[in-house]
Amino acid sequence: MKKFSFSLERIKQFREQEEETQKNLLGEMRAELNLLNAQRLELEKTIYQKNDDLRRLYVKGAYPTEICTLNRFLSVKKAELAQKNVEIERKENEIAHQLEAVMEASREVQKLEKLEEHQLEEYRELERKEQEQFIEEFVTNSLNK
Repeated sequence: MKKFSFSLERIKQFREQEEETQKNLLGEMRAELNLLNAQRLELEKTIYQKNDDLRRLYVKGAYPTEICTLNRFLSVKKAELAQKNVEIERKENEIAHQLEAVMEASREVQKLEKLEEHQLEEYRELERKEQEQFIEEFVTNSLNK
């Protein structure tokens, strides 16, 4: 009997490649999200520090131009923070969609693996029957001699 060969092996390999590609893309997206979160953290830290500086300027009695300049700087940084939060939310949505794509690709591979297992079981059953038939013929031929 010929060696077992899964009839959909090429499709299975393609699906496995697709799954790996989707997983890699998900990993890249998560790395981008981590970078965005780090940038947001830096912005929050800068805003906190500048707010502290602004309080000290008020207590110290600084010139209005210094206070105005610092207020403008804070406004710009808060706007950047709001934009960064929007980017993070968008990236989290992209990641959720990509995670769904990875799960779908994994399901496709699992379906093909189960089909391969089923075909392998059928192959083994046919092989077992063929061996039984061979043994039966051998015994029959041995007894006839």
